[in-house]
Amino acid sequence: MWERLILVSIIGGLVALDNTEAFQTMFSQPLFVGSLVGLIFNDISSGLKTGIIFQLVYFWVMPIGTASFPEPGIGSVVGCTGFVILSRMFPDQPNLILFTLVFFVFFFSLFSGWTLIKQRQFNSRLLPKADLYAEKVQLGGFDSIFLAALGGSFLRGSLVTGGGIFLIFILVKPALNVLRVVPEQFLQNLELPLWGVGMGMMVYLFGRKRNLLWCLLGMSLGVLLFLL
Repeated sequence: MWERLILVSIIGGLVALDNTEAFQTMFSQPLFVGSLVGLIFNDISSGLKTGIIFQLVYFWVMPIGTASFPEPGIGSVVGCTGFVILSRMFPDQPNLILFTLVFFVFFFSLFSGWTLIKQRQFNSRLLPKADLYAEKVQLGGFDSIFLAALGGSFLRGSLVTGGGIFLIFILVKPALNVLRVVPEQFLQNLELPLWGVGMGMMVYLFGRKRNLLWCLLGMSLGVLLFLL
């Protein structure tokens, strides 16, 4: 278990890099990281399901400038990991776990977004040194600053991810023991509006004519995966 949690924390660091200084390959999207977490824990179906839900929940997030915003990638790594682990502890209440984690991850991703702003402020302090190296034409100095920025981003992502998983055991797991009185059927019915809001947001953002073909192809692929 510990080896998998360490691996998930490393993924959190890579997600932070993909979302900021490096890559930007969409690796940090909830759908992808959810599937990857499921693969690590040998439960791809749970990882894929929660990844899709978090993808729908976070469609509205548009990180612009220095505004504070949720960080979907790291939040989804934490949420999908928590769902897979807690589902094995509470196998008869998947919907309770899902809704509790959606609530927890939303606020946790706000904290993660706040740490991203702090990291950017740290990176801004490196700019005077970069200007100094530019004046002296010292390329080695640029390398050290670049590596410091990358290392800080990776470390932030790994630590925040690990901290989020720790909080799941400290906060979410005890909360599930208290909330077990809520009927599963009631929560299952609430899941449908969650999907509906997410699908509505997807159509609103990508439902233009030029994107219609891709939307249809994506929906067809989703139906095929569901049937398989």
